[in-house]
Amino acid sequence: MITLALALLLLDPSGLEKPTTLRVMASPPAPPVSTAPVLASVAVAVECVANAQGQIETCTVLEETHPGLGFGAAAIALMRTSGAEPSGESRRVVRTIQFTP
Repeated sequence: MITLALALLLLDPSGLEKPTTLRVMASPPAPPVSTAPVLASVAVAVECVANAQGQIETCTVLEETHPGLGFGAAAIALMRTSGAEPSGESRRVVRTIQFTP
């Protein structure tokens, strides 16, 4: 049977499959380079209330150089984790936090 198939191929080579071309997929295009300006520095002024033990209870952003980019929330989170010196009574604490690259 193999001999018959080989003989038929020798007589009619058009029955052979032609080698297929390997298709190479192109890489997806690179994302566009951001044209947004790089922030050299961001400042956020925060006012908080510290309890008698120095734990920060509430905070408000008073001012920020680049509002709407999340730095105000980050400054409040930093204040809550850092706390203040215990003073025996609740008090207002105002800080300016500087973010730099």
